[in-house]
Amino acid sequence: MSRYKRASDLTLAQYHESLPKFHWLGKEGSVGPIVTENYEPIPEHLGNYLGRVLNWSDRSYVALVQLVTEDGKEDLVAAKIMQSSSNKEKLTNELKILQNLRHKHIAAVLGNFSTDGGKDETHYGLLVFPLVAKDLQDLLEAISKHNESHEKEGAPWPLHQHTHKLLPYFACLCETVLFLHNQDRPIKHRDIKPANILIDRFDNVILADFDISKAYDDVKNAITYGSLDGTIMYSSKDVWKTSKQSDPEGSKRGLEWDVVSLAFVFLEMATVLFGETLHNMRKPMKRLYEGCEKPTVRYSEEDLEIEKWLGVLEKTAKDTPWKLPEQFTRSIHAEPCYVENFLGAIRDMMSAKRNNHDSLKQAWGVFGRLSGHCPSPQFR
Repeated sequence: MSRYKRASDLTLAQYHESLPKFHWLGKEGSVGPIVTENYEPIPEHLGNYLGRVLNWSDRSYVALVQLVTEDGKEDLVAAKIMQSSSNKEKLTNELKILQNLRHKHIAAVLGNFSTDGGKDETHYGLLVFPLVAKDLQDLLEAISKHNESHEKEGAPWPLHQHTHKLLPYFACLCETVLFLHNQDRPIKHRDIKPANILIDRFDNVILADFDISKAYDDVKNAITYGSLDGTIMYSSKDVWKTSKQSDPEGSKRGLEWDVVSLAFVFLEMATVLFGETLHNMRKPMKRLYEGCEKPTVRYSEEDLEIEKWLGVLEKTAKDTPWKLPEQFTRSIHAEPCYVENFLGAIRDMMSAKRNNHDSLKQAWGVFGRLSGHCPSPQFR
């Protein structure tokens, strides 16, 4: 997402509590037609309803939209617009998955619309709440660059002003993924990565981008064969390495896909949290894979390098404790083995067994002491 400064006024929790009915903003601030879920065309008299484009890809783009409630209160939301009508099905899938979910860390869908895309093409869009100013990828890169610029400095370490904000995200994301997987029809996100984890203006973390997600009748049906969806860098090995034809058993993937992907996200979060850099971690993992024009990272192929890096992080925490946020240091004082348990929880998630949530539940237990927002049951 963009680093554009404007964002929604309400938190997700406030939105779910009040469930306001949003309307298109008419001319001169009037209340226009209500937002619907029928891909209705935007009335031409509303003028240019889209604001600044915040993010762009070859498949879709995200733009700022200002809506208004029935009582005249304006707020900003995100419009996710597919550039080809052939991708309408993906938007419909995202709508169906999100419309009945109510969670303070999962993006909410308000409705959809259609608009003239030119050249006899109809563009379809989804209205998503909230609009945010940054995502986790932005934050990790900012902290990593800060750590790199101060790499050779000793105590007192100039901690990045937002490093401590990462602490509750570990537990909140564990709880969020468990919530998805524990639905009556379990939901597999299938593309958990830092760019799909948003951060609102109140520093709450929000899981978004469900266009390739799937809901299943039960946990057993969540074990699937499939195409190479998702992002290879953060995917489990089963997603991309084998095919149903060459290795039917090895190509199966269940709900653990999300657990493994989240573990790789946590690896990056822990790296910058401990004062290290993403560049130093990824450098020995970059390889030139078949079909790629330049070296890339596939975390699921790097068990040995990841194990080495976890050792680096453990040593860093013990040798330079001043690089850690104060709350993390307090956790070490309360539990002398906390660094080992913290990193061990991430390691165990990377090895999650098919449709097994034990490592995710245990990780939530370890990370819970760092979060007042989503504490694990033992810390409530």
